[in-house]
Amino acid sequence: MSPARAVERLRLEAARERVECSTIPIEAIATMTGFHDPERMRRAFVREFHEPPQAMRRNANTTH
Repeated sequence: MSPARAVERLRLEAARERVECSTIPIEAIATMTGFHDPERMRRAFVREFHEPPQAMRRNANTTH
């Protein structure tokens, strides 16, 4: 795994936890976790988790 990919994976895990367990706006989570842009974070979520952060949040809220 390249260093850039490892960093992205760490950012994704931090972002996923915040998306699932908080009500912090997606835009703020993108900034907090180093994506800087919600669209960049959305594309990374779809690539890694096969769903955008908004869908992940909805699904997490229905299972808790």
